[in-house]
Amino acid sequence: MASMLQHGVSPTPSNYLVWFNFHSDATPGLRPAVEAGLNQPVTQGWLDGLYMQFFAAEREALSLQHVAARLEVAVNEAVGLIHDAREDALRYGGTLDQASKRMTADPQELSSLLRRLLMETMEVSRRSEAAARNLADTSRKTQELQTELAEARHLASTDPLTGLANRRQLDETLRDMLAAHRPISLLMVDIDHFKTVNDQHGHLTGDEVLRKLGGLLTELAGEGVLPARFGGEEFAVLMPGGALRDAMSFAERIRAQISQSSMVIGQTGQSLSVTASLGVALASPGELPARLIERADAALYEAKRSGRNRVCSDPPEAPPLQKPENVWN
Repeated sequence: MASMLQHGVSPTPSNYLVWFNFHSDATPGLRPAVEAGLNQPVTQGWLDGLYMQFFAAEREALSLQHVAARLEVAVNEAVGLIHDAREDALRYGGTLDQASKRMTADPQELSSLLRRLLMETMEVSRRSEAAARNLADTSRKTQELQTELAEARHLASTDPLTGLANRRQLDETLRDMLAAHRPISLLMVDIDHFKTVNDQHGHLTGDEVLRKLGGLLTELAGEGVLPARFGGEEFAVLMPGGALRDAMSFAERIRAQISQSSMVIGQTGQSLSVTASLGVALASPGELPARLIERADAALYEAKRSGRNRVCSDPPEAPPLQKPENVWN
């Protein structure tokens, strides 16, 4: 709490969660992210971004579980209503069968039997109408919960800042595609000198850069291509196909589009340009997801090491693609 007061951090529950985990080192990656932002005035927008990046996914997962549990209760209610209606129908069928036998044995009881059947019919009709109303209400409730569940699933698999798939969805899709032995390539995209953007223009501008890159990846993604936010200023693109040449060509299109784009900073009207480095890895048969990510990351860092604003691959079967430097310039 003393540290929060020192840095002007409001003691809200979400801010406290961020700050507690920052000091306890309980969340991987949080400490360097916080320390990188402490060299400028702390804003609530920056704190909200940290919370969304490191903790919102867990919150959405819990929300998903809660909605799923409520949906299960509603479905069980519907099953119970259907079971009760079936029991009523069987019971009424038994009454009709008994009446038929008694009429055959003693026609003189016809009047008494008709009165009994009329009462039974009225009772079954009343119960059926009530069951129909309850079933309609349960059906409406189930449909609402299904919609809520779909929304919760979307939130649990989406990065709130960029609207792209989040790390969870990327990992699940990558695991499923590799398990199905589908040929795929993984592209890692990292904005060059992003810390400088935050330091010089603030975290809100940095967020705008991330959103712009997310939109650009969405525009370029073709059928079956999954762009995702990997974490921080790093993005990933999962691309179907077994040709490294095609993946390198697509990565170069992304690199060129980023370097040729620019954005206007809202506060000053100044034009801001950035570049990005990319690493590409083609999945090998039987390769584990962690190994494919490791190879794509290695290619990315080779692109950084060799000058940035370029594309490298692992294995380096294709030469790095280089263009004249252009720093969104």
